[in-house]
Amino acid sequence: MKKIIFSIVPFLFFLLFQTGCTSKMTPTVAKNADLSTNYKNIKTYSWTSDIDNIPNDQLFIGMNGIYIFNNESARKMIKDAIQYELDSRGYKKVKGDNGDMKVSFSVLEREGRLKTTNGYVTLSSGEKVRTDDNVSYTDVKPGTLIINLIDSKQKVQIWQGFASGILQPDNLRDQSKVRQAVSSIFSKFQHNNHSNM
Repeated sequence: MKKIIFSIVPFLFFLLFQTGCTSKMTPTVAKNADLSTNYKNIKTYSWTSDIDNIPNDQLFIGMNGIYIFNNESARKMIKDAIQYELDSRGYKKVKGDNGDMKVSFSVLEREGRLKTTNGYVTLSSGEKVRTDDNVSYTDVKPGTLIINLIDSKQKVQIWQGFASGILQPDNLRDQSKVRQAVSSIFSKFQHNNHSNM
């Protein structure tokens, strides 16, 4: 009996350790969405006009003397990954800023808090509203990637997705890791343009 207990106890500690490590490594992925958006009218996208501008107020220089998150090569990889996700959903990229929706993104270099919404409450009049019960805040880590989709005509944000701390400086040298980060965010985007074609 003692042999069984001595062999089970280390196994249980191992499982507990693995569970703890896994939950800490899994990034928080969330979205905010305008539920009233009619995606049937959205067929094209374009980048916001400032998409290639590196934010001056968010420049952290690493030990090797280069920008940690907001640098040209990292931003290009993120743009390519976002374009891949939207193209695979049937949206067509157009030149300039003439798309039905505009796309932007940012990478947080500091920890912070982001607001998340959990849908709407429908009033008896049929109007959909958000209440304090539908809003929460999520603590996020440096390396958080935020992707915004904006309705070009209404000039309102229709969808936002983010993943906390998903991009680390080492990840920004590997296109496949950047694609995985962007893909994890777009897993929350449940729309496509395939049926509208």
